[in-house]
Amino acid sequence: MKIVLIGAGSFVFGPSVLLQAIVEQRLDGAQLVMLDVDGEVANLMAGVGNRMARDAGVNIQVIASTNRFDALANADFVINCAARQLYSRFQRDCQITRDIYPEHLITEFGGVQGISYSLRQIALLEEIIADMKKQCPNAWLFNVANPLPRVAQAAHELGIKTVGFCSASQETYAVLWQLFTGEKTHYPWPAPSANWQLTMAGTNHFSWLLQFTEKSTGKDLLPELAAKLRAGASIGQKRSEKLFQQTGCLLFPNDNHTKDFLQPDGTVTDRTMAGHGDASERQARLTLLKDIAEGKSPVDPLLTHRSWEHPLALVAALTRNKPAAFHSLNLINHGQLPQLPRNVFVETPATADARGIVPQTLTLPAPVLPYVQNAAAVSDTIVQAALKRSKRLLRDAIERDPTILDKKRGLAALEACLTAHADVLPTYS
Repeated sequence: MKIVLIGAGSFVFGPSVLLQAIVEQRLDGAQLVMLDVDGEVANLMAGVGNRMARDAGVNIQVIASTNRFDALANADFVINCAARQLYSRFQRDCQITRDIYPEHLITEFGGVQGISYSLRQIALLEEIIADMKKQCPNAWLFNVANPLPRVAQAAHELGIKTVGFCSASQETYAVLWQLFTGEKTHYPWPAPSANWQLTMAGTNHFSWLLQFTEKSTGKDLLPELAAKLRAGASIGQKRSEKLFQQTGCLLFPNDNHTKDFLQPDGTVTDRTMAGHGDASERQARLTLLKDIAEGKSPVDPLLTHRSWEHPLALVAALTRNKPAAFHSLNLINHGQLPQLPRNVFVETPATADARGIVPQTLTLPAPVLPYVQNAAAVSDTIVQAALKRSKRLLRDAIERDPTILDKKRGLAALEACLTAHADVLPTYS
């Protein structure tokens, strides 16, 4: 079995994949390729992986590569967490937008920046898919790269089996635990996950709490939650609380994410992407990787911040028949959310084993349906615009996007962003 990680130099995700493959799933006999444009980081990550394998007594080969085409040869699983100059290009979009449309809310998925970001990511994805079709056409693509549902849908439409991984909605455990008990909890949420069953669905970063039960008794806790909120209790998310008063349902993961899909109302502020480390921090990390690979330092400091996403659990489920349950998986809608179009990616709980992936079928409450339908429609329009190189569809995306209040200036800002990133984008007409 061959697994290729694209973007292996990721500060959080690269080490997490090593931990999952080697320590948690113990994928004996597998080959793991750490692929990154930065050869130094790729080599160091491979060195760390081989050290971890020796320590754990797992027969797994970890190798480094900077050549995507060669690395993908005969792969069974491709994990994508790559972005091309993510932070610098996003900041360029922010500056363009502030110059042309200064009052436009800055978000990651929404608005001018979200559209520009999506187009760049889908352009990079098309290069990856072209290589996969030649080198490993039957491989699975496990996508972690944002904007996740748009990248995943594009991959699916280009003919590759695709699953999207995002666990941001798990923040719900921490929020509700503090509301009910007054105690704080952190990933992997041991107390609330042991006591509660949460069921959530919607689209990525725009997920609604549908079921909330006590595991030991089966008691429905949604009425108690509603009573607390109506009595004035707060979850610290003003927009979600406001929507609860309107719809009777709670939206997660938090206002900083969900604002990407809603009309601005003054309760949230701009969101800018922060880079993972400046030059000095990067050098310190390279030194740590080298020391770990050479056995001079323990591995633990590298794993302080672990990814919440677990794609290797799905690898083990599909290939080793090790059943797995996922709080949320992003999959093409085959009817698991029947009120949404079947060509878009949706987020629901799912289980998996050697027979395949089984998403849970759920019904969205009528009051929240228009919000989710519009979020899905915006994403779908952007994907179609990217794949068809269509400026008309880009204009349609701006018209649909609720975060862009001034459509004329929004279009002007997007045109400027396309020009700024012309070196990595196709030509739209």
